[in-house]
Amino acid sequence: MKSRFIDQESGQALVIVVLFLGGLLAMLGLVVDGGNIYLQRRAMQNAADAGAIAGARVLALNGTPSEAQAAVQEYTVQRNRADSCESTINGPVVTVSAHKSVEMTFARIVGVQQVSISVRAAAAFKPVREARGLAPIAIKNFDYQYDQTYTIWDDTKDRDPESGNISGSYRGWLNLECVYPMSCGDGGASQLKEWMRNGYPGLVEQNTWIRGSSGTKTSVLQQASVGQLLLIAVYDSIQELYPGKSYYRVKKFAAFKITAVHFTGNPKGLEGNFKGYVIPSPPSDGEDGGLRTIVVTK
Repeated sequence: MKSRFIDQESGQALVIVVLFLGGLLAMLGLVVDGGNIYLQRRAMQNAADAGAIAGARVLALNGTPSEAQAAVQEYTVQRNRADSCESTINGPVVTVSAHKSVEMTFARIVGVQQVSISVRAAAAFKPVREARGLAPIAIKNFDYQYDQTYTIWDDTKDRDPESGNISGSYRGWLNLECVYPMSCGDGGASQLKEWMRNGYPGLVEQNTWIRGSSGTKTSVLQQASVGQLLLIAVYDSIQELYPGKSYYRVKKFAAFKITAVHFTGNPKGLEGNFKGYVIPSPPSDGEDGGLRTIVVTK
């Protein structure tokens, strides 16, 4: 009797141990496979984000939708190892879906061989709200076209910018350190020369009034060079906010790539094209001037 009782207890203990080990394996499978799924999902979200940002950046630089989709494929699949992806483009917004199959380890015991992960991300380019590194020259707001040739002339005669000439009342010089309600004079020549060469180091915000002047400053213009990308303010209004002192209201920001510098003869000027360009900046809901930033929207 005693031996039979001991045998029964041993059998029951074995059943308990088997059940315990089964539960332990199930928990281990949940931890290992579940943790792997979580890590892979995060990696795929990063891949989708990278693809969406890359596509939006191509569009911000005035690339084509097909070029943007190629960038999405590169950054989502080739660089960040998604198995596949799809992308859609709606204006400045790029939406990406990334997919990956994750092989299971312990879950195979219960017949689960792999788990499919799908994530989405979206990014867009927007105009910037503020900019650093501006040149001390501003142009009046008009419907300029990207990659069309324009010349910013350093004279006082009005020239129609629609014909490629920006001069007279269509452009001005800025003392970028003087923001209303400050009352200041024109910027000094040495100061403006430095800003033309290297950009103003301070921050200029949209919808602020900057002290300006409409005169000629050929020595400042001569600091520019072929191939230089000028970040410039675009104004929509000039007002005399203090007696004899004009201020320009910054409407938006543009990027102007210099292709030729006219230093000799009269008038003198900078020839070039407006470009799409990306900088780090808070986004704006205002008008797009070509100087842009990238935001993740989903």
